[in-house]
Amino acid sequence: MTSERIRRTDGILAGSGVALVSARSLQAVVLASLVILSPGSAHGFGVVGHAVASAVAETRLCVRAQEAVAHFGRGRSLGQLSSWADEIRYVPAWEHSAPWHYMNISDDEPLERYRTPAEGDVLWAIDEFEQRLGNEALAFEDRADALRFLVHFVVDIHQPLHVGRQADRGGNAIGFRIDGERTNLHRLWDSGIIARNTGSRDRYIAAVMALAEANAVDWAAAAPREWAAESKGLRTFVYDFDRAPGPGYLDEAGRLLHQQLARAGVRLAATLNGIFCGSRE
Repeated sequence: MTSERIRRTDGILAGSGVALVSARSLQAVVLASLVILSPGSAHGFGVVGHAVASAVAETRLCVRAQEAVAHFGRGRSLGQLSSWADEIRYVPAWEHSAPWHYMNISDDEPLERYRTPAEGDVLWAIDEFEQRLGNEALAFEDRADALRFLVHFVVDIHQPLHVGRQADRGGNAIGFRIDGERTNLHRLWDSGIIARNTGSRDRYIAAVMALAEANAVDWAAAAPREWAAESKGLRTFVYDFDRAPGPGYLDEAGRLLHQQLARAGVRLAATLNGIFCGSRE
């Protein structure tokens, strides 16, 4: 697949180094993002998940990456940019972008043998928009779109069911009731589990941030196919319930999503730092 499929909707400044902020500042960024984003825009990892992972990433950006985000994001934070790809996927001009949010792979298919379908997938999209964002020959609008797509898809691939089984449409075809409300497995992992764990936003953010800080060096070095392999590797747990997930399952799923959001934030920062500062640290 080439960049000819991309359609758009409408020399970075010098500097180096990584700017780290406190967990309190991180919370402020997340809250600001949630004010901007509409509740109805949640698909991929949900508004909250994307905002949390993006805010973690912002604490780890090198100066040139910070400046690039401010420039191509027109002054918006990564969290405020992170759900745009979901918001436009049903707009006619962008309907072709829907397959870029996920990939389908069977249980017994190794990632090494996986091949991207003609319409693209999340692995293709991450590579494509990373290249486009770093291409100084492209127009501002193209690079701005690339930033918004890249921010979203790096987080999406860390949702286990975005590396899913085609047979059940990544868990969308597996329905059940939890607390009397109808949902499905994909929606539960997109936003339902996160919603159950954000009663105390301070503790939630602190838990994700602590994981990111403790594991950043190892996580930043991994490549996108390794991210996909990690998500696929969680499949045994994701499907390990009878009629509906119980309290024990939901508690463990919450801990796993802390890890996945922390990984996504670290790797989003590493990707942007690699583009604009030449290093993924």
